[in-house]
Amino acid sequence: MSNKRNLFIGLDLGGTFLKYALGTADGELLIKDKKPSKADESQDEIFNVIFETISELKEKAAEFDGQVAAIGLGSPGAVHFEECRLIGSTPNIEKWTDAPIRKRVESQFEIPIWADNDANVMAFGEARQGAAKGRKNVLCATLGTGIGGGILIDGELYRGTHYAGSEIGHVMIVHNGRKCNCGGLGCFEQYASAPAMVRNYKEKMQELGKTLPADIGTEFIFKQAEKDEIEAQQTIDETCDYLGTGFASLVNVFNPEMLVLGGGVAEAGEHFIEKIRKAIQEKAMNPALRGFEVAHAQLKNDAGVIGAISMAFEEYEKAK
Repeated sequence: MSNKRNLFIGLDLGGTFLKYALGTADGELLIKDKKPSKADESQDEIFNVIFETISELKEKAAEFDGQVAAIGLGSPGAVHFEECRLIGSTPNIEKWTDAPIRKRVESQFEIPIWADNDANVMAFGEARQGAAKGRKNVLCATLGTGIGGGILIDGELYRGTHYAGSEIGHVMIVHNGRKCNCGGLGCFEQYASAPAMVRNYKEKMQELGKTLPADIGTEFIFKQAEKDEIEAQQTIDETCDYLGTGFASLVNVFNPEMLVLGGGVAEAGEHFIEKIRKAIQEKAMNPALRGFEVAHAQLKNDAGVIGAISMAFEEYEKAK
């Protein structure tokens, strides 16, 4: 039996990059980096990037007097967790449809792998090693181009009957509202995501006959609000009101201990988080708010790889 310590690989597959890390069971990252994921090429090419990365990290593990015991991978799309394969397609990576992750990786390496949806994996990272460490019932949300998230109930990820659960961004908050990319109407992310916030602000400025650069983002709006621009302040207040509506509904359903907020929009600062906290308190039921906290995500860009390592470690231990 080997005396080498067990190390774990965390992979976070995105449309542009594959982020990767080699770490310990308690979330310490020994190596972390990223490389182009080749997501616009064939499925075989994407797998080749994954294989090449695992091979490199296996060699690096020996330098740390370790061996790779298991691999965790976060992927866009719905992932059949027991079989670790994609269910259908994912819009970010066209050629990744039905990708048989476990089958391909385990046929190449004699190392067990577990894969899950990337938002679930990020939520798992925050719950195990980040802002919600030690909490059992947690909502995690990323506020960015869309609104993604994960839900932990009694310490375990909630995936849904067909692995399509926890789609926080598609809670409908406006009856017969804006058409969403998912096919629904009035979805949360159509009103409270970064593009929704920018659209709302641009509409206000257009009504006043003011022209804006085409490429403005939420950062511009927050800066304008700091300069006491009323339209920017109104846009932020309205976004927080929508966020309060969506999150209050989820708080009433799941009664979590904590909501962890990450993503680009959530990086706007404590003042913005406080506004969201207040909006939730105004809208959610009092019993569901007892001891409830709203916190900033702590793991930032490492949440995906740390979550994947934590998942690999726990599933490896269960499978022993």
